[in-house]
Amino acid sequence: MGLEIEYIEGQTPLDEDEKEGLLIKSMTTRGELDEFEQFNIEKAIEWTLGKKWEPEYILTEDFVKELHKKMFNQV
Repeated sequence: MGLEIEYIEGQTPLDEDEKEGLLIKSMTTRGELDEFEQFNIEKAIEWTLGKKWEPEYILTEDFVKELHKKMFNQV
C-alpha cells in the first residue's frame, strides 16, 4: 500500500519531462506554470491589439509561429 497524496488544484508537481524545456528552472508546480503562461498570453493579446493585421497574414503559418512565440517565449 503506497502513500496517496492529494493535491489542491495548482499544487500538482511538474514531472521531469515537463520541467525539462522550461526557461524558469525554479518552477515546480502546474499552478506556477499556468500563472506564467497566462501572463505571457495576456501580453501576446496586447501585442495583437496594438496592430492592424491583414487577414491574409493572420491566416499564415508565419503569423501563428510569431503569436505562439509571443505567448510562450518566457516559460
